[in-house]
Amino acid sequence: MTLILKAKLDKSLQPDRRKARICVQGNKQIFGVNHFDTFAPYTQLSSVRLVLTLLTLNLGLVVYHMDVETAFLNSLLDEELYLRLPSCLEFDGCRHAKLKKAVYGPKQSGKAWFETSDSFIMGDDSRMKKSDVEPCLYYLRGDRLTVFIQSYVDDYVVACNSWQWYHDIVEAVNASYPCKDLGVLDLVMGIGVRWGVGTAYLSQQGYIASMVAAYGLEDARPAFLPMTPGTVLLPADGKNTCIPYRLLLGKLKCIARCSFPDTMAVVSVLSMYVLHHRRAGALQGAQASAQVP
Repeated sequence: MTLILKAKLDKSLQPDRRKARICVQGNKQIFGVNHFDTFAPYTQLSSVRLVLTLLTLNLGLVVYHMDVETAFLNSLLDEELYLRLPSCLEFDGCRHAKLKKAVYGPKQSGKAWFETSDSFIMGDDSRMKKSDVEPCLYYLRGDRLTVFIQSYVDDYVVACNSWQWYHDIVEAVNASYPCKDLGVLDLVMGIGVRWGVGTAYLSQQGYIASMVAAYGLEDARPAFLPMTPGTVLLPADGKNTCIPYRLLLGKLKCIARCSFPDTMAVVSVLSMYVLHHRRAGALQGAQASAQVP
């Protein structure tokens, strides 16, 4: 059993609050003995975009954000699990304890929490339905009420046209497990959300700023295109390990997929030189992230 300390960041990648959680060694579990099914559905970014843009803006819904505190600790386990306590937590000389609820670490914790969350959402309102293609998307359509709920692990993105209905579900969630109402959505999946008149802007400014600083390009001037037309990159004679090239490509791909698709052209070009890359080519890719407005 291990105590993990973590700082939760806001959309600018600044510490928002600090968290402590107890984790167990799930890597020592044996399939068929103390765990069976472990699969838990995970929402896709495309589904979040669907809720934020097509549904919300076209239907005139307001998007709210709820965060479940210590989510895994609120779900029950189907299997019997025992853990060995550290010496500082002995009770009457007993060094072992039986888990009644899922904690962080066991392989089935994600599945147990999804089942708990799914049962609550579907049971809170009998009119609620689940999408046939996205198991983390729920919807309710009535005469005067329209609701979409996107569950993302311990976060709920709720788009609805009734503040009273949202207030009621917040109270219902808090009656089952502690939940924090974060108001109008401004951060989802690490991506900042800014609302305009009939528009929703997705931004990764904090993520991009940290990436630019890591490669020493804070003074780079913005450009209209992420890569200069006619740029020619040549493979290096040998491997260059002074720059984490694969990590750079992964970060650029994340930016392209989430908020800045224009950089995908840069990723496709730089990916041809993964094994034999030059320092100039790597800096060209890092500079592409600095061009994000």
